[in-house]
Amino acid sequence: MFYIQECKIQNLAREYCKIFAAETRVIENFGPSLEVIPVYLMYRPANAVPYATVETDLTGVYQKFSDLDYTGRIDMRTGSEVEQKCCTLQHWIFQWTNGNLLFTRLEGVDTKITGVGISVKSTGHQGLSIEANPKVFEQFVSQHKCNYFCGLLGLRSLKVMDSLLTPAKPKSSRSPLLQRKMAAGSSSPQTGRKAAGSPRLSRKTEQEGSKMPTKQKAADAPKTIKMA
Repeated sequence: MFYIQECKIQNLAREYCKIFAAETRVIENFGPSLEVIPVYLMYRPANAVPYATVETDLTGVYQKFSDLDYTGRIDMRTGSEVEQKCCTLQHWIFQWTNGNLLFTRLEGVDTKITGVGISVKSTGHQGLSIEANPKVFEQFVSQHKCNYFCGLLGLRSLKVMDSLLTPAKPKSSRSPLLQRKMAAGSSSPQTGRKAAGSPRLSRKTEQEGSKMPTKQKAADAPKTIKMA
């Protein structure tokens, strides 16, 4: 399964790098772009290890442009033009995937890249069986320094991107203390009792009605008139 995963990672990086190269080709001063070479998976049922990977043989001085050190921090080399372009590629893929995927290992000869290693911010991203490593992304934001090629591509500052990706907490327009006072005022039991009316007043009205003289009550009653 290791060979299958290795093949999947590098070919995924190759597809991303094709998009990156297409963007750099329209920039005159960028120069030769990077290319991740393809890796092919071979199945050999007669062998004890049935799977193997095959890739183009690179001739020249093999170099490591970027790798993770023993602390999990990305060791980025920025001395040569190719190394700076690799840093720009890392910045670009970080921005392209909204901070969810990062190329942590880049090796190869000149602009031909192989041995690609990646880190993901959340497990299961792109269907890859790789454990999430969010610390790498935090360290990359703090340690990456934009170079000439980042400027040519118009890449945003990573610190600005990180602030945009972090959801802001909603702010209340009113003070919490004021809200509690308003809630207490609207639900005060005294207000309800005042609105319902005084019970003493209603009892007094009933008593006055019962003490009304009988004659007055009779006068108020309608009279019957007999016709001759």
